[in-house]
Amino acid sequence: MTSAVVVAHPSRGLPRPGISAGVAAAVVYACLVLIMWGAYNPHSGMSYETAFSYFSETGPALSGFFYVDPLRVQTNNFYHLAYLLGEALGIRGSYVPYQVVYAVLWWARGLLVFAILRRFFPANLTLCYAAGALVLIQACDGALQWVGQLNQFGFMFWMLLAMYCLVRAWQSAGTAAIAGLTMAACFCEYMSLWSYESQLLLMLIFPVFPALACWRWRKLPLVLAWYSVSAAYLGMTALRYWHSAGQSYQQGVMRKSWTAGALLSDWGFNIAASPEFWDWGRTGWKSSPEVGYLLAGMAAVVFAAGWIAVTYRGGRAPESTRELPAASSWWVLLAAGLVVLFLSFPIYLLLSSARGLWRTQLLAGIGSGLVMTAVLGLLGRPFRSKRWRSAILLAGGSAIVFCGSLAAVQKGGFHRWIWERYRTAMTELLRVAPNVQQSTVIVMTGVPKEDDPFGDNYWFDMAVRLAYPGVSVAGVYLYPGGMAGPGNNLRIEGAAWQWDGNGFDRLFRSTPAARTVVVEYSSAGAARLGERLPASLCSGPCPAGLYHPVIVPGPASPIAVRRYRLAGAR
Repeated sequence: MTSAVVVAHPSRGLPRPGISAGVAAAVVYACLVLIMWGAYNPHSGMSYETAFSYFSETGPALSGFFYVDPLRVQTNNFYHLAYLLGEALGIRGSYVPYQVVYAVLWWARGLLVFAILRRFFPANLTLCYAAGALVLIQACDGALQWVGQLNQFGFMFWMLLAMYCLVRAWQSAGTAAIAGLTMAACFCEYMSLWSYESQLLLMLIFPVFPALACWRWRKLPLVLAWYSVSAAYLGMTALRYWHSAGQSYQQGVMRKSWTAGALLSDWGFNIAASPEFWDWGRTGWKSSPEVGYLLAGMAAVVFAAGWIAVTYRGGRAPESTRELPAASSWWVLLAAGLVVLFLSFPIYLLLSSARGLWRTQLLAGIGSGLVMTAVLGLLGRPFRSKRWRSAILLAGGSAIVFCGSLAAVQKGGFHRWIWERYRTAMTELLRVAPNVQQSTVIVMTGVPKEDDPFGDNYWFDMAVRLAYPGVSVAGVYLYPGGMAGPGNNLRIEGAAWQWDGNGFDRLFRSTPAARTVVVEYSSAGAARLGERLPASLCSGPCPAGLYHPVIVPGPASPIAVRRYRLAGAR
């Protein structure tokens, strides 16, 4: 039987992680991600959060890595990396590179969890492998498979990489190795915290784990370096909110009820929802359920095959790695998992959407994956036979993988449906008006309110900008009957369009009403050029004879063709 927790140290002669075991785990995790992601995501794009693409499209080459918010200055880095990847491959505008980066970060999350656990449980391949896999397939969050949340996957990648470097630094004996790994850990910690804030409590608690496993006073500078980064972030955050007078975006989305009962209720709701794998598929099917069940079955088989491959291919690790972990190991994993799970939510509890299961459960996938793994291990402890213990772990893990991958594929189909609805509207626009002149206002009429592909005029305006790269344009869309979509801040006053100064910035404050192109939306894909200005957009009677739409000759921009996947796009 193996010991509960050991932080491996070269001087102790403990087994080092087998290379073949790590490679086998990496391959299995890649297969799981490909099964879940590959069904619908490779040709899905972003219908919202498209400002990231716009920043990359319009700014200098390196400025796209940085966001305007000083506390989230690193939010853009993976979006811009994907943009530059597309440019290097000659497919600028395509969302495929964004999806590839998304999938790689998803895969890396499971692999980093495996690698971190191997440093705490160096002789327990079964535990490490199962935990990494169950972290990957946690599919409670409704935003899973939406590439618009690439920044969420990004901050978790930096967080886990920082934790891995910290553990490696803790284990190392050489001064140079400790210094190098400590600097790497602090850099990754900075990249994570200055991308997002929800993981702050996990960052603060993590050094406690290696300290409890094996405390050494000479490691104190490492801990101080780690906490200096967190302290700097906390100080900047306090100053930011002190001087913001409640006007920041984060303060605008905060909850209204701050009673202890409401906070604890929301906390308990999220904690309970995270490991309920049988209920992760809450959204309705917008794709083929049969495909989902087939892929989920494949994922369960891959998990089972991987369990055998990883457990019995420990490389240079001794035979003891083939044994199931002792009860103490499972209890330690359960305790650590519960701490991680509980601390994944407090920052999200500040939001008015704390119960939305949207973006609030992605981080919790790490903690719930550890908890589910530990519970499966403990369920097998009453059995004396190793075969029965293995069967329970394998069967239970396969069932969770089946449910998780099924929910993930379902969410992928849902987001693909959202994207196709949005893409259809934009391809209609580009077929009617492939090119327009500078300072043109695009008006799309007849957009169905109950099936709105944009959700807000900001996202339509951003879509129009991306449809005509290099051209100053603005967009307004109307529901049947003439009511403007939410967030519109443009109106025709006299003979010109005027921006009322509210909401997001426009590329121009005023332009002649003659520079308007009206496109009548059609759900059947048969949009046509409008014949008149919509009366609802005029502050008074629309001036007669001002509407003279100009469609510039020539095909649509190849960037827009690739972005919206028009016929013939490459």
